[in-house]
Amino acid sequence: MKYITRTISQLILSLCIIFVGFSLGNSAEFDDSTIFIEAFNAYQQKDYLLVIEKCGQLNQVFPDSPLRDVTLLLIARASLKSGDNERAAKSIVLFTKEFPESSLKTSIEDELKLLAGRYQKGEVLALNKTLQTAAGKVRSDTLARERAAALKLEMERIAKVKAEQDRLERIRLEAERREKERLLAEKLARESIVAAITLRESTDAVPVGGSGSLPIEISNSGKNSEEFLLSVTAAKEYNAVLARGDNPDLKVTRLLLAAGETFKGTVQFKMPSELVDGHRSTIMIKAVSAKFADIGFQKEAIITSSAPLVRAVAKLAKQKVTPGEKLRYRVTILNAGSLPARNLTVKLQLPSEVEFNGTPDAFQQDPDGSLLFKVDQVETGKLVEINMDVKIRENSAVGQKLQGRVEVVNGSLQRRDIFTASTSVVIPAN
Repeated sequence: MKYITRTISQLILSLCIIFVGFSLGNSAEFDDSTIFIEAFNAYQQKDYLLVIEKCGQLNQVFPDSPLRDVTLLLIARASLKSGDNERAAKSIVLFTKEFPESSLKTSIEDELKLLAGRYQKGEVLALNKTLQTAAGKVRSDTLARERAAALKLEMERIAKVKAEQDRLERIRLEAERREKERLLAEKLARESIVAAITLRESTDAVPVGGSGSLPIEISNSGKNSEEFLLSVTAAKEYNAVLARGDNPDLKVTRLLLAAGETFKGTVQFKMPSELVDGHRSTIMIKAVSAKFADIGFQKEAIITSSAPLVRAVAKLAKQKVTPGEKLRYRVTILNAGSLPARNLTVKLQLPSEVEFNGTPDAFQQDPDGSLLFKVDQVETGKLVEINMDVKIRENSAVGQKLQGRVEVVNGSLQRRDIFTASTSVVIPAN
């Protein structure tokens, strides 16, 4: 009971404050037409002080409103009815000045015209106390009715809010109970999900450009049937997928396992041709619960590439040469990798100071002047030599450094390697 009494007291105080500033505080929310209609209706209800207030707001917020002419006339009439003769006269004078050609001039009451004339002559126009008192009483009575109506609405609102709060509280308590039950059930369900992944690493390296596979087993060690989402994580160029063991062409991305059941499959991948010999990469298999995305199991395996490792050594027979000297130029192609290097094209670019004089090996000449040699195969741990006769040009400058370049293209793997030849220097002839 004390709470309700205190609430009513606070409510009455709040309503007093609200009604004092209501009109000004809300006028910006309406357009000029809405405000004018409110003023006009107040005039019809003989609440002249509210008319003056609303019209004042309209002129202040919308000074260029097309309703300004009728607003000035409404102010004049409401002022006259509320006993403010000077305001009425000023409004008529302002209307006449701003709208000299208005057809509404003929609607102005004689009493207002008379007051305007007196005001323009400098006469002080006294307030009509009787009309002023009557207008104040109308305004007070209207505010009192509005406060009473607002108080009633507020009390009804408070009762509805209280009822709604009680209803929501009941819903909240019920929701809390259900949530506790759900969390407990979820906890038990999460704890029951157990999977084991066995991924057998291959002991043999996989040739670059070739295909490889790793046997895999995924077991459901839990007490219930579970569905898992499967994924293979590896660099994109490996094209790694998880397939069924009995059908390597059938890709597997979802797996439903009964309690204790084991899936047997393979991880299929392609070893990229651009990898060097002995390159180690990681492939990861993940099995994520279809129910709970944060519950997952994973296993990694290392795969190793097998590839030829070609190197080229190109050099003149001597490090110090003289202009006009004839000597041997040798290119050595060796393979330090674990696979034979096949279908090689060797492109030799001699220094500009070195003149090619022939070779016992077959060759072609590139349009840019380079010499092209074909090497069918270089076994692991072996080398192939290409020899040619050359001559140091007579006009070679002493101190000039001679350095060629060798490019080796592996046609089988579409791999290109470039090597810089050993440097020789031109010295004076004895």
